[in-house]
Amino acid sequence: MSETEHSCASCGKLLVDQTGCDCCSPPLDPSASVEGPSLVDKEVGQHYQLSQSVCKIGRDKSNNISLPNDSYISRHHAWVLFIKGNYFVEDLGSTNGTLLNGEVLAERKQIFPGDRIKFGRTELVFEIN
Repeated sequence: MSETEHSCASCGKLLVDQTGCDCCSPPLDPSASVEGPSLVDKEVGQHYQLSQSVCKIGRDKSNNISLPNDSYISRHHAWVLFIKGNYFVEDLGSTNGTLLNGEVLAERKQIFPGDRIKFGRTELVFEIN
């Protein structure tokens, strides 16, 4: 890594500029919203933009959304999929499971704005702005 390159402190991905990580940093203004679909940690104001048709979620930094601080999240826990204009969440056989609106996720389910998805002890809300 050169002197001008930096990596994200949360997920380790290489940063193109100093504005923050495009997959796991909150907006510079915490009251600002992220454009497009995202998962939001309301507890800390963190926005995770869903910018790809498949967004993997887990503790491992190779995931699109890396949540390394929650030991109840598996290395590769779940993914959010964009299929034919709709969003779905699916657990990837994680140790502690995934909850959708408080119910155990046993199969791929479509998600809608306002839905609460819990990975380990981390709850994220699905939003489209």
